[in-house]
Amino acid sequence: MSATHRPQAAGLPPLDLSGLNDQQRAAIDHVHGPLLVFAGAGSGKTRVITCRVANLIAAGVAPWNILAVTFTNKAANEMRERIVDLVGRMAAGVNVGTFHGQALRILRRDIHHLGREPEFTIYDADDQLRLVKQAMGDVGIGLTTISPVAIRNAISRAKDELADPFVYAERSEGYFEEAVAQVYHRYQRLLDSANGVDFGDMIAFCVRLFREFPDLRAFYQDRYRFILVDEYQDTNRAQYEFVRQLAAGSGNVCVVGDDDQSIYTWRGADIRNILDFEAQFADARVIRLERNYRSTGHILESANAVISKVANRAEKTLWTERDDGQPPEIIEAFDEDDEARQVGNLIRELRGEDIPSHDIAIIYRTNAQSRPLEEWFVRQGLPYQLVGATEFYGRREVRDVLAYLRAIANPRDLVSFERIANTPRRGIGAKTLQVLREWAEDSSRSSGELTRLLAADADSGQPIQHTLDNPLPTRATRALVDLGRLLRRLDTLADEVPVGGLVNAVVRESGYDEALDNDPDSPEERWENVVELQTAATKYDGLGPRESLSRYLSEAALVADVDNLATGGDAVTLLTAHSAKGLEFGVVILVGLEEELFPHARSYDEPAQMDEERRLAYVALTRAKDRLFLTYTRHRSGWGGPVRFPSRFLQDIPSERLTYRRRLDARPTVVTSGFGVEDDDDQPQPPTERTYQDGQRVRHPVFGEGLIVAGQITNFDEEVTVMFGGDVGLKKLAVSYAKLEAVT
Repeated sequence: MSATHRPQAAGLPPLDLSGLNDQQRAAIDHVHGPLLVFAGAGSGKTRVITCRVANLIAAGVAPWNILAVTFTNKAANEMRERIVDLVGRMAAGVNVGTFHGQALRILRRDIHHLGREPEFTIYDADDQLRLVKQAMGDVGIGLTTISPVAIRNAISRAKDELADPFVYAERSEGYFEEAVAQVYHRYQRLLDSANGVDFGDMIAFCVRLFREFPDLRAFYQDRYRFILVDEYQDTNRAQYEFVRQLAAGSGNVCVVGDDDQSIYTWRGADIRNILDFEAQFADARVIRLERNYRSTGHILESANAVISKVANRAEKTLWTERDDGQPPEIIEAFDEDDEARQVGNLIRELRGEDIPSHDIAIIYRTNAQSRPLEEWFVRQGLPYQLVGATEFYGRREVRDVLAYLRAIANPRDLVSFERIANTPRRGIGAKTLQVLREWAEDSSRSSGELTRLLAADADSGQPIQHTLDNPLPTRATRALVDLGRLLRRLDTLADEVPVGGLVNAVVRESGYDEALDNDPDSPEERWENVVELQTAATKYDGLGPRESLSRYLSEAALVADVDNLATGGDAVTLLTAHSAKGLEFGVVILVGLEEELFPHARSYDEPAQMDEERRLAYVALTRAKDRLFLTYTRHRSGWGGPVRFPSRFLQDIPSERLTYRRRLDARPTVVTSGFGVEDDDDQPQPPTERTYQDGQRVRHPVFGEGLIVAGQITNFDEEVTVMFGGDVGLKKLAVSYAKLEAVT
């Protein structure tokens, strides 16, 4: 096959496929019928997807008949830019976006078929939690009885499984699920009455439209005759059904993913979607992209060693033509502060080697691990960026202003209305809002609508105490009238000016500007965020007033923190392994590789969860291109027992693939295992023979006498499991720490 693909659509520049391997070409050349592409880490899947889109257009497929779906705006934007590079202006017709972005377009056009209004508000996780708490109170479940977060998450998972409140109630067993069922019913009623949808609703409502309205389903099947889905291993049941319904018309569905990178089952992803694709789509073709273009040989083989122990996975082995490079280096630390110090010294060394800070990432299992690392950066005055911190659209002042915009766009939005009702303070307390909420429900209106009605009656000279049998006292009513007048003015303005100007009006007319000036909590920084919000809003000012408001609120609701990850600059990136998916760095420092932390303790009793921990470790390891450093501590505050054990994932890696790093400071050694780097040996070695044997009796200075029931030599130490008497029971101990004595 030549480097330039034929046939060629009129006006399309030649499609250059040089440099692609045979498997990539096969995936690109496939046109009709279902296709599954197993794309290993660093195998060039984005290029394959974008070249495939270009090839479809070259083969005569109309761009508007192509739908490409992924999970983040960042990935969608990258995909869109690459398609533009390949096909130029014809790329404008290709529909590229996230699952929720695609669902939003459908719902804005067709949600009226479900009896809902198109100007609905999208409720994010924080909004959902507020509504869950209200629903819990309404059904008589105390906020301290069951975690509202747990209930919110259970409702989200139910929606991912396409289980509405009635279906969930039928399936519920036990106290927790029965409580969730009660809250779910009330929560959904509140959400519907507020004309709100949460993220779970967005996909589920599209599936309902496809199932209940055949003509509508046929319309979208005809519109999207070629469907591509990226990161297919992360889809849940609702997303699978969304794709299946669309693809049922033409059968032209291509899914790309890697079961080895399925790390989101905790938020509803179903790995069976990718593993069972061949059974779900008849005559599916399967192509495996196994050549890795990212990592060196040592790094890739280390990752392969960890993932190979996952039980249920598609058969594949990544390989690379890159040389082995430098072996991953292990760093042992005494505790988390020593770990941060050693990592910091390592970063100084790397910067001294002219490795730019933005090409260095520190990856960890849990967000809490960032604290000592952040403290080190602050003390040293070195820049860093923290992915997963409070993102821009999660900051208080930004949420406040957005709540005003949402209350204007959707007067029935209860959560936004109650957020702004007393922001800034205007004498409207929780009791008033509760009475107003009950009055609104009794009168089949919303709190925002009643507040506007009170203001309208007051301005027309009507006795506001008689408005719809107003149950509120005079003082509270007057405060609501003032708020209603503000909202009515802003409602009028929203019909006249685009959203950029509306933001300015909200801040000025609400008195929020004065509140910010008088706020003792970083007023300058908060003002900067409000100005940035206004700047972001002006990007939509080319649209009509109401359309600009709707588009901006929709986009703001669908932004994820990783979408805002800065590139370039001079900052080291700190992020969790979950957030690192899809990214790559020249140097990766994976910290906290200890039992009970990574893998996490909650995975010990569930093989499926332990497999997911392995996949998560695999994702973290394969982010590294050139250098990889792996750290563990012997002590860590707040995690398990006083003595830590190196992660089993470290022990999975062949010793010839690893090296041990000398300390970069002169701090006196506190590590007694012999596998730190305090001594003069460049390559400290683990013990080769066991000191204690199974069945041998030993004495511990704290636990007393016990019997060794198991033991092993690891890459790091000799570990023994001892059964002690009394209430002590089984203990797993590192021989180098335990100070055991043989009992003769």
